[in-house]
Amino acid sequence: MADEIASRMLARAGTLCLVAGYVDAIGYTELGGVFAANMTGNTVLLAIAATRGEGARVASYALTLVVFLAGAIISSASRRVTRRPVAGLLGAVAMLLVATFAPASPFERLGLLAFAMGLQGAAITRFGPISLQTVVVTGTMIRLADSIVEHALPERSAPLTGATRLDALAWLSYIIGAALAMGAQHVTGYPLLLAAAALLAIAVETATEGGAR
Repeated sequence: MADEIASRMLARAGTLCLVAGYVDAIGYTELGGVFAANMTGNTVLLAIAATRGEGARVASYALTLVVFLAGAIISSASRRVTRRPVAGLLGAVAMLLVATFAPASPFERLGLLAFAMGLQGAAITRFGPISLQTVVVTGTMIRLADSIVEHALPERSAPLTGATRLDALAWLSYIIGAALAMGAQHVTGYPLLLAAAALLAIAVETATEGGAR
């Protein structure tokens, strides 16, 4: 139905948000307290580091912001040209694999992870009739709060059916992803492989249908 989010779309959104939380947690805990997906946090931390004269940290935060934006631009352009999100998702998979296996400094690995999250974030931005950013949850929480109030104090223009469920799932998946990353770090030396596998599964699924745009 047009006013419902299909189960497949919910699963896809949940998986992408889980991956973002997962990669964000690994970047933060392993690469000097810098987020790979949360650019709002990195923007604030960049300003703090700059005012304190912490040059090394400024460089790390600036790197993530620049390469994340570059990844998002490339992925968005690819999606518009091909009408499919596959290239952006596969690019993100490739970056995660390079970060896992290629000899790289923590600074370089951080750049690879941020680039991967930029590619992912712009690859799929719609799930059925609803837009959702899968690499950040701040706006999602605001919309979730608005939906909760709308259900409690309904007005004539009700929100899209399924939006509340999608927003709640996105937030929860981000939390679960971060928690899973902490566990994966203790059981495998290659925790990013799990995130790469999840993104590859989404890419394969969308390759035959064009994906959610």
